Amino acid sequence: MSTSPLLSAGTGRRCANPPPNIAHGSWGAQKHERAEGIDLDLWVTALAISDGATTALILDVDIQILTNERADQIRAAVSAATGVPVENIRACATHTHSGPVPYKSWIEKGYELVGPWFDDLARWSAEAAVEAMAGLRPVQVRAGRGECHINANRRCATPEGARFLGINREGMCDHEVTVVRFDLSESGAGLRPALPGHVKDLPYCESPAATLVSYACHPTIMGPANRLITPDYPGAMKRVVEAAVGGRCVFLQGAAGNVGPVQGFQADLRVYRQLGAILGHEVAKISLALTGVPASVALREIIPSGAPLGCYDAEFAACAGTPLRVRQLEISVPLREGLPEKPVALEKFNHWKARLQDARAQNDPVAITEATVMARRADLQLRMADDFGGRSTATVRTHVITFGDVALVGCNVEPFCEIGLAVKRQSPFPVTFLCGYTNGRMAYLPTADEWAKGGYEVDNSPFGPAAAECLQHAILAVLRELSSAN
Repeated sequence: MSTSPLLSAGTGRRCANPPPNIAHGSWGAQKHERAEGIDLDLWVTALAISDGATTALILDVDIQILTNERADQIRAAVSAATGVPVENIRACATHTHSGPVPYKSWIEKGYELVGPWFDDLARWSAEAAVEAMAGLRPVQVRAGRGECHINANRRCATPEGARFLGINREGMCDHEVTVVRFDLSESGAGLRPALPGHVKDLPYCESPAATLVSYACHPTIMGPANRLITPDYPGAMKRVVEAAVGGRCVFLQGAAGNVGPVQGFQADLRVYRQLGAILGHEVAKISLALTGVPASVALREIIPSGAPLGCYDAEFAACAGTPLRVRQLEISVPLREGLPEKPVALEKFNHWKARLQDARAQNDPVAITEATVMARRADLQLRMADDFGGRSTATVRTHVITFGDVALVGCNVEPFCEIGLAVKRQSPFPVTFLCGYTNGRMAYLPTADEWAKGGYEVDNSPFGPAAAECLQHAILAVLRELSSAN
């Protein structure tokens, strides 16, 4: 395909570390409230993409959850700093479960630090975005796919039928790693072809402007016993990619609602670093192959030698240039019947919160464990009642960015991987990402088949069994419309 004369890209980054003793984790099984330190820095990384007429900004934030309100706060700060319209800005959470708590619940110690940290996060996001805008340079776009098996379906059941989160090798899982590489098209310094003048479009000696990665897996490698802030495997992955290929790596969490790591709920920091490195090396392999393995070759000549030596002209394909398009929409989906009622949910939450306070005052480990688990479960139900009580439908925030053969779709839910696979397979764009945790977060979105099985994700989802199909159809309709406009 021809290279794109239209697109420019740039990146920016800020360290986003909270105070090391901030309210932490929010696992129902954890025994602590505050973090006790930071293992690896949290980052906010900005990717700016522009075709001259339209500009989009993507923010990769090392955080568990951006609520709708916090995502709006960040997007507004970025828009004010850059002049890019809010609807063209995407704030994405990596979903690490070993970061600060996203909202107040039964965890109170250190929560006074959360609000000021979010204010800092909005400022750091704006600074990273300004840096990305200032760094816009013409790019060629290349994309590729690979596989990584650090993830597995996590919806398990005992022989008696009790549901739990674990490793279900028979369940549906998306192992695909999708990479989009933005190469500086104006660069050329340092190229050393063996026969000058004979090599066409040789990009592989330069670092990319950015490497954009999508993979579906809950960052729950670090579990309840871990007391340190970490970016979990996405942070380790990004560091490996940047060391191997250069430039900055931007991660978009995929449709990971029912997908978790093959080693989850750990306390050993080496585990998340190792699994992140495995994914990072797969990303690096894909990225380097895009600019190191020619898309096509043509025999130029045969040189007489001890053995006749064939010399070829190499060509490296790039995505065809099309205008950058951004679409923000809200897709209505049905809610389930029998949602929790707020008075009942609030009473249950307050009951278990009081029980937890009493257990801590008495230093009773058994009672603390029980009350923490029950308070966490009651908190989930209370939030569902707060957000969805008395309603029959809800709107899913959906954000679409397209350029060339690439479509980046994000939603503010935790979609099951089956939804992501269906959208990717049916999309008119050859390279399609479906990402959750985008511009906020509402709840899990199970498929109809999985909804009928129950379990943690279903029990804590407000959506009805038809919601996934509604969302999927609406997304595909938008992609077909945008594709036909090309």
